[in-house]
Amino acid sequence: MEYPDGVNVLEHGIVVPSSEDISSGSVIATTRLPIYSGFTLTAVALDGSSLNERTLGIAQIDRAHTISDFYEEYDLRYSLHSTLYHLNQLITLYTGGCQLFEETYPHSKDAAQGNVSDPRIFYEIDALLGSARRVYEVIRKVLWKHHGSGSSGRWRSIRTAVKSPLLPAEFAKTLENSWDTHGETLADYRDCVAHYDPLTNGQTTCWMDRFDGRWGTTVKLPANPSEKSRLRFDFESGPDALQYCHMIAAHLVELSEEVTALPAVAKHLRGTETEE
Repeated sequence: MEYPDGVNVLEHGIVVPSSEDISSGSVIATTRLPIYSGFTLTAVALDGSSLNERTLGIAQIDRAHTISDFYEEYDLRYSLHSTLYHLNQLITLYTGGCQLFEETYPHSKDAAQGNVSDPRIFYEIDALLGSARRVYEVIRKVLWKHHGSGSSGRWRSIRTAVKSPLLPAEFAKTLENSWDTHGETLADYRDCVAHYDPLTNGQTTCWMDRFDGRWGTTVKLPANPSEKSRLRFDFESGPDALQYCHMIAAHLVELSEEVTALPAVAKHLRGTETEE
């Protein structure tokens, strides 16, 4: 889908002119900010900052170097870009459904609700969950490189890393909170896709509803992915996939910024001393 200049994309894939006054925090992407190669939109955080641009700043190296010295840091940026790419694709598919219904049923009197089947949305959800889950494991590798290297018992997963006494105490709390509030559920979603049942009820239905007079798309994820079975999934209480995927992408960008701001990591990137 081609987007005109000066539009914002809201939750549920609703496209509005950027000049339109909207409620705070509901914009998830825009064409108002620079758009990078391979993307058609710029994903934005709740504060309006570009997630794409912030990701470019991760693993920004300000000195002569060889690539092999920074594999882990580059992998972190790569995994974040992969997550944002799939978010871009997911947003585009959501907005496509909205556009279809706006053209077919432009007035609320024609229809109040509908649905379409679009398996591509579910393909992108699956791919994004895998990329996002990988971000945590790359974070583990970056942290081991700068805080665990030389110690015995290398961390085999992020679950081990969050409990390690080798991490700076304040950041250890941040990482543990991130894993408890976001990582565990993300891991459950990704594990369902990879090892158990798809995150569908057996169909690839996208529900269309009107939000403030505009068509919006909703695809529910199960509220209980830890059940690992579509026979027990609770889709009724689960989050909308786009809202969830945008939230987790924004969180991982913020967490990764905190990782690369750690004194040991920042010193390696910049080759200079930093304040403890």
